[in-house]
Amino acid sequence: MTTLGICTPTYKRPDFLRRCILSALDAAGDCQVRVFLADDSMDDTNAALYAELTASSEAIVVHRNVANLGIDDNIQQAVELCDCDYAWIVGEDDYFLPGSVQRMHDLLQGLQTAFIFANYAYVGDDATRQLGRALDEPNGDLAGPDFIDRYLWAAGFIGACIVNRRKWDATATAPYKGTYYTHVGRICEMLAQSGDPVRIITEPCVANRVEGTDTFTWKRDSYGVFFGFLAMCEAVAHQCPAMAVAALQAAKVMEQRYGWLTLRLAVRLRSELGYDLAQFRRYLGPNTGNQIKRLAFYLISIAPPRTLRPLVSAYRLLRRVAAV
Repeated sequence: MTTLGICTPTYKRPDFLRRCILSALDAAGDCQVRVFLADDSMDDTNAALYAELTASSEAIVVHRNVANLGIDDNIQQAVELCDCDYAWIVGEDDYFLPGSVQRMHDLLQGLQTAFIFANYAYVGDDATRQLGRALDEPNGDLAGPDFIDRYLWAAGFIGACIVNRRKWDATATAPYKGTYYTHVGRICEMLAQSGDPVRIITEPCVANRVEGTDTFTWKRDSYGVFFGFLAMCEAVAHQCPAMAVAALQAAKVMEQRYGWLTLRLAVRLRSELGYDLAQFRRYLGPNTGNQIKRLAFYLISIAPPRTLRPLVSAYRLLRRVAAV
């Protein structure tokens, strides 16, 4: 039987973590899966929850890191803990949709492909309102270079990523260290080495919260995350020449999709405490040629976040009205 492990890097949000793990066990139905938790909290924030979870299920494995790894390395740690055939990575603040784990477990039986993309739904801050889904690509296989070219941005969300453990172990971490996207770089390497297509599962499997000031785990370095994706793509192009064109195109698609260098994004991030003067000096200042735009980025970086929130709310309302 092909086995599946749920791999979750954890920090200091036990309420979200409880919801995530209970949703995984519920979505598994009567199939057997294991849950691997890599705790990077460095304290006892989650201790009571771990005691509760491990008492209720022998399928849950908790590993407390002896030193703080940081987000990117802790994702790798969570997968390293997994001794199953496939590892499904998911963030502690996300959750599985009903029946998704059992469907995936059934699909994996006899499968050898390197990477499965599990589509995800965008949900509102109240967790009851679905705002859309990541991909509209139909169920089936997509050639590795085509997936990288068009949809690599979507694999940045770890809950979409199900990896073959054996093939994962044949990839390197060093080329992508410090980018926030080591897991994506390793997925690209797996696809380059194996020649496998990507199996896409269209029906959303995981809910990804995209509203609220705490939804972006890496928000203290928002632009570091954006520029990290570019650095990861450049590293993939160097490591995997056959994927170079696709990887560099993926960086362009990511930039166009999220508007890294738009004033609109800077305003939103500043309103959510995700952009500040330090990020302006490190990222946007040096990478913005237009002096007027650079000045605008600077002014946004020092604006009181509360003054920008009404603008962001009004913009979101207008978008919703326009979509009706």
